[in-house]
Order: sequence, then C-alpha cells, then structure tokens
Amino acid sequence: MSYPYPPTGPGEQPPGGQSGGWGAPPPGGYDPSGPGWQHQETMAGGVPMGPPSMQPPQMQPPMGPMGPMGQPPMGPPPKKGNGGIVIAAIAGAVLLIGGVLGGAYYAASSGGDDKTKTGTSPAAVGTPGTGGGQPAPGQPGSANGQYKPSYYNATKSWSLWDKLNASSSDSAPMTLTEVFSDAEAKAQTNNIEHITMQLQGSGRLDTDCGSAVWGDGLKTALQSYGCTQAIRAAYVSSDQRWVGQVVIFNLRDVNAANSLIGDMDPDAGNKGFFLPVSGPAPVSNFGKGNTGASGGAYGHFVVIGWSGSANGTASSPDTIAPASLVERAGKTFLFTRNVRS
Repeated sequence: MSYPYPPTGPGEQPPGGQSGGWGAPPPGGYDPSGPGWQHQETMAGGVPMGPPSMQPPQMQPPMGPMGPMGQPPMGPPPKKGNGGIVIAAIAGAVLLIGGVLGGAYYAASSGGDDKTKTGTSPAAVGTPGTGGGQPAPGQPGSANGQYKPSYYNATKSWSLWDKLNASSSDSAPMTLTEVFSDAEAKAQTNNIEHITMQLQGSGRLDTDCGSAVWGDGLKTALQSYGCTQAIRAAYVSSDQRWVGQVVIFNLRDVNAANSLIGDMDPDAGNKGFFLPVSGPAPVSNFGKGNTGASGGAYGHFVVIGWSGSANGTASSPDTIAPASLVERAGKTFLFTRNVRS
C-alpha cells in the first residue's frame, strides 16, 4: 500500500514515472513505525494533541539519459497559492480530529466506567425538568426540606452489573467504611470543567429507607422494593462553588432498582426525592436555585448524585458535571463488589 504525497503544481508529473500515481512506497512503507512519520506529542493520560503528520522521505526525481545538455527540464514551478491550500486543509483536519478527541475525552471523564459496558446498552430514564427545582418551604436537610432537581437523568442497570442483580447473592450489608474509604470515593475530579468534588464528613447510614426521602409515594415504593439501607453524604467542590449530595439505596433486586430510578424522576414519577443531609456552609446552602441529578441502577443498588451551586445562580446544564462526579464517587465501592461476587 502506498500513501500520496501532497499535490504538485500544474504540469508536474508525480514522481515514480507512473501517470496518475505516486510510485511504490519506500522500503518499510509509510506506517507509524516506518520512515516518514513524525508522531505528535501527547497530553497527560495519553490523549493525542493532534493527528500524526506524515513527512515523506526526500526522493530524487527520476533521472533521464544524460546527454550533452545534461538532465531533462523539471517543468514549471508550482503556483504559490498551492502551499496555502495544503496548509489550510491540514489545519482543518487537525481541528476536526482534535474536536472529536476532545468530545471523547469529555465523555470518558463524565461516564467513568461507560467504556467497560458490554452486552445490552443502558436505557435512559428521565429528561430535564421544567421548574422542578423550585423548593417548597423548608430548610435543606430538615424533615420538611422538599427539594428536588430541575435536571434529572438516570440509566437502568446493564450487563456489566449482572453479578449484583439480586441481593440474595450479594447479601453483605453496606457500611460507611466500605462506601467511602477509597480515595476515589473521597474525591472525584473533572479535568475538563476543572471541578473536584470532595467528601464532607463520614456519611450517614439509615436502615429505614423511608426516613431518607420525602413523598408518600416514594416511601411506599421503597418499602415495596425491599429497601434495607440508605446511605447519604455531602460533597463540596475544592473552590467552594458547588455543593453535592449522594444517596445509595440497597434494594431487593435489579427490577426494583430499575423501577426506583423512574419513581424518582421529578417529571415522570414525581413521587418524591431524597432528603439532603445537613452540614456547615456551604452544605447548608444546598437546594437554592437550580439543581441537577445524575444516577443509575447498578444491579440491586441505586446511586443518585445531586448538585447545585453554593450561591444558587447556576443554570440546570451547569449542574450536570458536578452531579456526575458525586454519583461516580458514590458508586466506586460497587466495582469491588462486582469483582468479588
């Protein structure tokens, strides 16, 4: 296989003596390990800064018979405008590929374990809310603090978590040490948005799941789903701009978990939501203005991350990144459980 050189000017014949072609490649070809390739530097984490640029080796033009007049003429020089066209085309390709790579990197940063999915794809549950972030009277963390997110998105469990589909085969109860002892449970960072969410305190565990939520419909649903535990905790960003809350429910099986994330949808289910835990400022400010929630079912567990800005001025889309970080921190322990089961 051969690779084309950049185009020549009008009237020039491509090297190699073949009309319309570029001749045979040099020994070894133009692959990433062969001559003529120059790899670009990469960013931390191995993400390329741009596509590799191919610089073909210098080749001498074909030599004709040498007579009294010497070597045959080479033809007219290329027009000056061709180089600019080539440079513009290469620059456009670099920008396009860079954008694709940036989008992939952002997705990996937000999805965490999404790259390990196999089998069936998770089904999305919930859509951005409309006005759902307006709180009812009450203080955050109190029994009357009926806050709910204005943005909510959650996914059903998928085949990666099949080993955790039933509590009967994964019967060990959760503990605060198990859930929050790992470094990734204590802090999660999004390098694109420059946000680091950090755990506040040691978390709270309740065996009465109904005490961790508001809404009679949600309390009834949790009881019917065989909920035995609810763990909650607060997170604050390192720059004090974002406040997050996480809840983890331990349910009977994957069907119960998939149903619960629908029940918690402020638009579709609208049966209630979980109560944020209290804490010193800025945790005490949680619930003001727009908030967003991101979560999912993982076997017989449900993990929901919920976030908002400390001053209550963020838009709903702005809350997606910190909410995803809080959810990711809360589900860290499930990877160990999944391997162990």
